[in-house]
Amino acid sequence: MLRKTVAVLAAALLCASMSTPAKAADGKIGVANPIRISTQSDPGKEAQRQLESMFGKERKQLEQQNADLNKQAEDLRKQAAALSDKARSERAQKLQKTAQELDSKGAAFAQRLQRVQQDINAQMNDVLLTASKNYAQKNGYEMIIDSQVVMFFTTPHDVTEGLIKEVNSVWKSRGGKFKISSK
Repeated sequence: MLRKTVAVLAAALLCASMSTPAKAADGKIGVANPIRISTQSDPGKEAQRQLESMFGKERKQLEQQNADLNKQAEDLRKQAAALSDKARSERAQKLQKTAQELDSKGAAFAQRLQRVQQDINAQMNDVLLTASKNYAQKNGYEMIIDSQVVMFFTTPHDVTEGLIKEVNSVWKSRGGKFKISSK
């Protein structure tokens, strides 16, 4: 989730920074850290809370079922020599069927999670783009770029903290909630 959010935030920062590229050489350039924005802003924290509340229990169940399956497979491997061919074959088939069912559950879970993450990332991107534009206009920046693509910058160019405040403000003005479609 975090990698996708960071990628979306980086893209939003880049888009916001390209709004007036011809003037950028003459104007102020700000640099922002999208990872900090994603983890420290109110919408970033809410995204993590919402994903955990929606998918945390199911994720833990799938992880436990996977661990149980691995233990059963290890037990079969250890006991294989002592079992008859028929018993070994029946247990192996049962394990294979369980593994297929678990794979199916995992794939369905991943699809649901991805759909919600895409919804959240799109909304986060919109909030960040609006916040970047607002912050740039209020503070005389021609460009705000992603700190991860800059080899060097000095502290006065770091606008991350101010941008987090602006993201929080935009987020709050929009109701402070993600609208998740129920597809």
